[in-house]
Order: sequence, then C-alpha cells, then structure tokens
Amino acid sequence: MKYVLERLFDEVEALAAKEFGDAHPEIRRPPKESQAIYAIPCFRHAKTGGASPVKLAEELAAHWNAELATDSILERFQAERGYVNVFAKTSFLLEEVIGDLNRSGANYGRHPDKHKKVVVDYCSPNIAKPLTVGHLRSTIIGQSLINILRASGFETIGINFLSDWGTQFGKLLYAFSQWGDEESFIKEPVRHLVDLYVRFHKETESNPALEDEARASFMRLENGESAERELWKRFREASLKDFEGTVARLGVHFDNNWFESEFEAKAHDLIDSLLREGIAERSEGAVIVRTGEDDSVPPLVARKSDGTTLYASRDLASALVRIERWKPAKLLYVVATEQNLHFSNLAKVLSTMGYPDCLEHIRFGMVSLPSGKMSTREGRVVYLDELLDEAERRAEEIIKEKNPEMTEGDRKEVARKVGIGAVVYADLSQDRIKDIVFDWQKMLSFEGNSAPYLQYAAVRCKKIMQKAEPVEREPLKNLNRGDIAHLVNGLMDEESKELLLHLGRFPHAITEAAERYSPHVLAGYLYDLATSFSRFYTNLQVLKSDTETRKARLLLVKATGDILEQGLKLLGIETPDEM
Repeated sequence: MKYVLERLFDEVEALAAKEFGDAHPEIRRPPKESQAIYAIPCFRHAKTGGASPVKLAEELAAHWNAELATDSILERFQAERGYVNVFAKTSFLLEEVIGDLNRSGANYGRHPDKHKKVVVDYCSPNIAKPLTVGHLRSTIIGQSLINILRASGFETIGINFLSDWGTQFGKLLYAFSQWGDEESFIKEPVRHLVDLYVRFHKETESNPALEDEARASFMRLENGESAERELWKRFREASLKDFEGTVARLGVHFDNNWFESEFEAKAHDLIDSLLREGIAERSEGAVIVRTGEDDSVPPLVARKSDGTTLYASRDLASALVRIERWKPAKLLYVVATEQNLHFSNLAKVLSTMGYPDCLEHIRFGMVSLPSGKMSTREGRVVYLDELLDEAERRAEEIIKEKNPEMTEGDRKEVARKVGIGAVVYADLSQDRIKDIVFDWQKMLSFEGNSAPYLQYAAVRCKKIMQKAEPVEREPLKNLNRGDIAHLVNGLMDEESKELLLHLGRFPHAITEAAERYSPHVLAGYLYDLATSFSRFYTNLQVLKSDTETRKARLLLVKATGDILEQGLKLLGIETPDEM
C-alpha cells in the first residue's frame, strides 16, 4: 500500500523523469505560503539545454496542463521563477489523507515489509572505558536509524561491536597488577579501570620501560595464559554491564553484542586466504592490501610485521560473517567521519573479493561541550551518565517552575523524559554530517526547535482529547467514504487544510529519512507539524466550535498527537502524559 502523498510524489516524479530523461529528478517542497504540493526546479535542465529556466518552466507548465488527465490527483501546473509548481485537487487529497489515517490506525506512516535486511553497526565502544559524550552520536543515530528503517519496511539487525583486544589491554592488565584495588573495582569497576589507564600513561612519562611490560602482558593474554584471561574477562563483563545501564537510559537496545577478540582467529585465516589469492601482499614483514591505483592511497594493513592482526583485519573478518550470515541489502557502520579511510578500504577489499557492494559508512561530525575536546588518556572526559544526569536535573528545575503543583515522583519521571529527550533531539535534529556543540538553554527550551516544544505539543493534544466526550475520543473509528467527505467540509479553513496535509506527509518523511539515513529529516518534519498545529490551535476553536466542525477538528488533534508521539518514538524520545 502507498499513501496518497507518496502516490502523488510518484506521479510528479514520473512526469519530470520522462521530460528530463532523469530517473530521479529533483522534486522540492514549495515555501509554506504556497498552496502547491510539490515544485519541480528547472535550472539544471535549462542550463544543459542552453535555455532560460523561467522559459522552460513556462513551457513545461503549459504542456503538462494540456496533457493532464481528468482522473488525475493533480489539478494544475503553474510556472514561477524557474520552478513548476504542482497543485492537487484539494478536497480529493484531504479525503484521501483521512482515508489513509482511517485505514492504517496505529500503523499510519509505516510501510509494508520489503523483505530486505539491513545490518547496523553502532555505539561500539572500547571495554574498560565508560561511555562518554563522544559515544553519544553513534549510539542514538544508530538506534534511530534502526527504528526508522524498520518503520520503512526493512528487517534490521543491530550490532554493538565492542573493542576488547589490542595493546591497550596489556596496559590495563599491567596497571591493575601494580596499582589495582579490588574494593574500588567492585564498587565502580569501569571508573577504576579508567583511573588506572590514566595513571599508566602518567607513569610512562618518567618510566618508558612500562610500555614493554604492557606488551608482555598482552602477549600473555594472546597466548591464553589463565591469569590474564580471567582478569580480562572480568574487565569485559563489568564494562558490558556498565554500558547496558547507560544506553538503556537512551532507549537503546542492541540485538547483538559482538567482541573484537572473537575475530582474531578468523582474521588470520582471512589474511592467509587473501595472500593465496594474490589480493594481499607482503611488505617489509607486514601483510597489506593495496586499495588505490597508486601509493597516494594508504593500503589496508592486515597483519603487522610481528605477526599480529590489526583492528582493520578483525573488522573485515567481522564484515564477512555479517554478509554470509544475513546476506543484507546494506551493511551500515555508524561511525565518525574520521574513519573515512578505514571504511573506504574495507569496501574496496570486499569488492575485490567479489562481494556485493553493500557496505556504507554512515559518517557524522564530532560532538563537544563548550569546554572543548575530550581525551581519555589525559583524564579529560565528560561521562555520558553525568551528561544525562545534568539534563534531567535542569529539566526538573524548569518543570518545577512551570508546574509547581506536580508531585515529586511525577516531576522526576517527566524530567527524565524531557531531559533525555532534549539531549537526543538536540543531536538528531541536526544534519549528522555537521559538528555540534551542546547548548543547554536551546536544548531545554519549550519554544523553537527542541524536544520539549514537540513533547508539549503532543501533551496539549492529549489534554484536548481528554476534555472531549468519550464518544468523540476515537474520531477515526469506523468511518466510511461519506463520513470522510462530510468531515472534509469542516476542514476547509486554511489552518485545518495545512495541518491535515502535513499529517499526510508523515509516511514520506519516514521514507526520506530511511533513504538518506538522516534522522534530521524526520525531526524537521515533526517540528513543522508542531508549528502547524500551533497555528491551528491559536487561530481556531476546537471544543467550542459547532458539532460538525468540532468533530472534524478533534480528528486533527487526535491524529497530530498520535503522529508526534510516534515520530518522537522513532527518534528514541518518550512523550510524557503531562508537562
């Protein structure tokens, strides 16, 4: 099933594609003040043909108006400054949107199963280090993409690929043997391990020989010596428990926790196979895979000269397991932009090996607080739990001021949803490619583009519906075509038409966010919906209007509240019952 505005988009796209010879021509949303549904820009195609964009738009509008079928959803085309604006038959379109809402119910906006799998790698921290603000983006972008892709009809498999192997664990093993405190480890295991890691690096400033001790400790771990293995397993188990507590606060759940160490043996087998097939080669004792046409592109180093594997080869071995186990349409890695070369190399090696082109790096910019960058090695970090605690504390202060009569228990629960929702939305509402800096005041504002603003709009919808008569609280229940046409008659004012059409765009917002792997597309849609509802609520009466108009407007209020709540849930944000 396709929703009406998706069908309309397909019709407009097909028309432009036929004219321009472009399978996916650019289709835009016109400015809010326009009554058009879509706009087709003519600039690029006019330049190619050496024509004026204004003249091309006028010619196309005239041609398409002449060819327009009487049974089309489209009503007319109009040229405007190099664009062709597309208008639809308003009454028919509004009826179809209500029909979509009526048929789909709680599943409105969701799409049928595409019978395709997408594997998403996200969060993926190092064990023995707590989650910091630096882990936030991968974690919440990854989870929101899983939610959005699932709503768009894909089967998703989420993987948290934890780094638990390498020389740094030799450093920790040695540091714990020298300065570890069992009581501190039991009380706060991961914080204690971070303190030991920082101390190790400070001690090496005056005693560089400690690096040799760390390498020896890791070699004993690699060789399977029981003392190192048991301690390393304790580090791993304590870390996983700590991580799960933190990400649960963000509404994040992993389908699979995989460990880098599990792919050590597979990486050696893979490297040997690449050497036999001539894909890899030996270079100064190491094993490399060249991924560029010349030496300007650094190769993928698969094995060091001392015979040990690297993260790149273990990650490659893991990718092969994912491809062979699930045969995904896409293999997504939600990792910061700095790892571009790593994932470019991985994709090229997989292609050389004959695997389908499915690996995609979902890159994102850095996140920071106004105080600047963070470094675990130097002990200069902002822990994610502390950030979330601060968000909840600040949210509680605002809620206490706005609603002093709320009980403490209710206030804390609302503050949890508002504070954490503010953190998540502040990130996801921005293009993931950009670097972001936290701004507490903007993040927790009840005005403008923020989670509290959207949550407040959803709560307002709930409150209105609670004041309606019981029989009015399910306005979309058991409607027939005649009922729908009658309802549309009560929604012909500009505010109601705008809001209803915006409700109709929800399915397309999900699809676009999924296709672009961009949660900010959905966040932007929800903000526009909330502002459209604000205009509707400010300018029109709902509960005090006449009976027929009241019924029609309550339909809009109910649908708006439901979609705001559903959309925020896809972003990983809860909606409170009151604020």
